This record gives sequence, structure tokens and C-alpha cells, in this order.
Amino acid sequence: MSGNKKGVLLLHGLTGSPVEMMPVQSQLEQTGYHTRLITLPGHGERPARCFFETSAIEILDHCAAEYERFAAEVDEVYMVGHSLGGICTLLTAATQPVKLKGIVVFSAPYEHAYFYNYVLGLARMPIPHLIRGLYFAPRDKARFTRPDCKPWNIPKLVQQSRVIFSLMKEQVRHIQVPVSLAHSVYDLTIPYTEMQKLAAIIGQSAPVRMTSLNRSGHRIFPVSGDMDEAMRVIAHFIDQDCDTLAASRAALSNRQSLSLPSL
Repeated sequence: MSGNKKGVLLLHGLTGSPVEMMPVQSQLEQTGYHTRLITLPGHGERPARCFFETSAIEILDHCAAEYERFAAEVDEVYMVGHSLGGICTLLTAATQPVKLKGIVVFSAPYEHAYFYNYVLGLARMPIPHLIRGLYFAPRDKARFTRPDCKPWNIPKLVQQSRVIFSLMKEQVRHIQVPVSLAHSVYDLTIPYTEMQKLAAIIGQSAPVRMTSLNRSGHRIFPVSGDMDEAMRVIAHFIDQDCDTLAASRAALSNRQSLSLPSL
């Protein structure tokens, strides 16, 4: 590692808690990185408020505030997020905060989630994929937050989901740092094709690398068949891929500038 103090901000997924990202934190700190676990509002073992009492904007504002505090302690910041944490990572990166070097995002949507607005997509899934996804689902599930899933809370969840998907479509195109996306082929929560959509949109303004996972479902952390591969993706991106992608993008921009005809 260089003399710069590199920090990694870790964001868990929906219904999760920082516990699910602790194995990642442990390995990164052993390598010498400074890390910080974020607890999203309405989450954790003893949340101050129920998840349904929070809003999408409140969650994003919380992540922005945590980022600013963490950035004040390090020279470079990397963000790693899963699912809802991946959404927060993408939307934080879209604001182009200072010191952000790159982001790694797992299992994040762009516009569709099977049980929210794409049930037909789940019905169209090939039977072998569906069976394999069902096989992985009970084995990679580690819940530490129990949302108050009463029927009268569902409309608010739907409304907040609309807000999130709207923001994703508006904002992710503004990301300018290198991005590593990873998604399981057998994800039964967020379609695998969402990673490809994100890559296409983000790739217009920033370099992107995609990794397909095939030994997990939606949840990858803290325990799944893809944990080792997920750690490889994170470590390799921070150590090498991020700089390589940034350099390749800069070289391409320079070539395009040189090829423009002079007026």
C-alpha cells in the first residue's frame, strides 16, 4: 500500500445490519485499510425507529453525512455496498463527493425488483435458474432487522421504492469514478439483468467492470458460496482494478481529444 491512508466505507443491505459486512471489514483491516461500517436508518439489532418510519431521502442523507465524517479521517475513500447499501453507494457517488476513488456494488437494482414491479420477470425465469435460486436462498439469508411488515405499511414501502428507482434513473449517469458491479445469476430478488443496465448507463460517464456470481442468491454477506469471490472482487478492485480502469478511461479520453478536428 502507498503512504495514502485508504478508507473503505461498508454499507449493508435491506433488512440487514453492519454484522453482515463484518467479515469484509476484518479482511480489509488485516490488509491495512481503515474501515467504517454504516448502520442504515431503521436497521440494526435495535433500531431507534422502525424501518417504515424512515424515508428514502433520510437514508441517503444519513449516508452522505457518514461519508463526510469518514472522508475527514482518510486520504482516499472507497465504498462497498450490497442491495440497498449498493443503491446508497451509487447515489452517493453520483454527487461526486471529494476523495471518492471508486465503488464496489453488489446486487443492486436500476429499475426493477422482482417482488416490487417485475413479477412477470420472475415467472419468465428458466426453471433451472429458479430451482437453483431457491436452493441458494435459505443458505445465504442472514437477517438482523425485522421490519414491521404490517399490511398498512406496504403502501409506504411501495412509495419509497418509487422514489429510489426515480433517483437511480436520474442520478447514476453522473457517476465519474471507477465502478465494480457484481451480481448473482440466481438472484431471486433483483434481476441479474439490472447489473447490465447499470453498467450501460454508468459506462457513459465512468469506467465499469462487471462480475457474475454463481454460488449465491441475493444475499452474499456474511455467509454464502460466493463470499471468497466477493472478497476477491473487493480487494482486487481497491488494490489494482480501480487505478487500471481510471487510467484506461483517461487514455481513451486523451485519444478522443487528439482525434477531434481543430476549428
